[in-house]
Amino acid sequence: MMSPEEIRAALAQSFVVGLQGPTPLAEELEMVGDKGLGGVILFKRNCEGPEQVWRLNRDLRRAAEQAGNPTLFAMVDQEGGTVARLKGDFTHDPDFCELGDKDEKALYDHGLRLGRELSLAGFNWNLAPVLDVHGLPDGVMARRSLGSDPQVVGRLGAAYIKGQQKAGVLACGKHFPGLGRTTKDTHKERPIVDLSAPELAAMELIPFERAIQAESAGIMVCHAVFSSIDPTLPASLSPKISEGLLRRQMGFKGLILSDDLEMGALAANLDPAGAAVKAYQAGVDLLLICHRAEYALAALDELVDKALKRQISQERIQKGLKRILTYKENLPARFPELAELNQALKA
Repeated sequence: MMSPEEIRAALAQSFVVGLQGPTPLAEELEMVGDKGLGGVILFKRNCEGPEQVWRLNRDLRRAAEQAGNPTLFAMVDQEGGTVARLKGDFTHDPDFCELGDKDEKALYDHGLRLGRELSLAGFNWNLAPVLDVHGLPDGVMARRSLGSDPQVVGRLGAAYIKGQQKAGVLACGKHFPGLGRTTKDTHKERPIVDLSAPELAAMELIPFERAIQAESAGIMVCHAVFSSIDPTLPASLSPKISEGLLRRQMGFKGLILSDDLEMGALAANLDPAGAAVKAYQAGVDLLLICHRAEYALAALDELVDKALKRQISQERIQKGLKRILTYKENLPARFPELAELNQALKA
């Protein structure tokens, strides 16, 4: 049996939070230190240039280490082009739509080079590649997708995953089960995807199958409703999606991530803390709260309370923690020297 302290420490590892600015606040260092949250994610507001990003990641990861916590997940969305968080002398890559005519070696090399650069800057997880199949002329993922052929998207996406993870930076395929045939942006509203299970299997799911075969560390679940699987809940809150489709049916053994739980697709019906609790109960391992970290702390309190009341089983908590720690224990242990980053950027 786990003690209340062990339950809290285990559940805290499921939270990934955004920061306010380019230097960590005392309360942010406390969140990854004494409070033991499992990860952080950086955005443009946090990134001014290579040396500043390196120092920010160093300070955050050091705070977790000094508190005796597992290695901190240091995440970023560095897809390239439309979605690129890093400024200054970092390499600036194109949107994935410009890479869809390349071969597998090119995508492997692209992932390897980007992974090495991110690793030298102190990151250990890049939330890429996008595996949505671009299925509509005005689709929301047009520029971020590798194309309209699911076999090509899957093949190139898998090559990218292998390259990035070879460099010691975890990959995350997104946005499961697939947002390529919607025009609505989940940042603002909740799409309803009215595709049958066979239609999804013939297009949307193919790249994710290839990602699973490539041993992608993570798969991110989106906030759209997929009416043929679960007509009542968005994918990120649905056990039928995470536990049913992704885990049992498709055999994914890695980490399931939520998309940002503060997005408009959820906010109209549920506060981010409540969404985090429901996502965890649905089978999500890592809960992303990208703007107001206080929601993470509120959700942690609620999850602990539910666990103590046996509304969440200790078996579920232990399984989720084991998955997280398995990846953390296999990350590169040494934090890079600043000179290594500077040398790589000049090469």
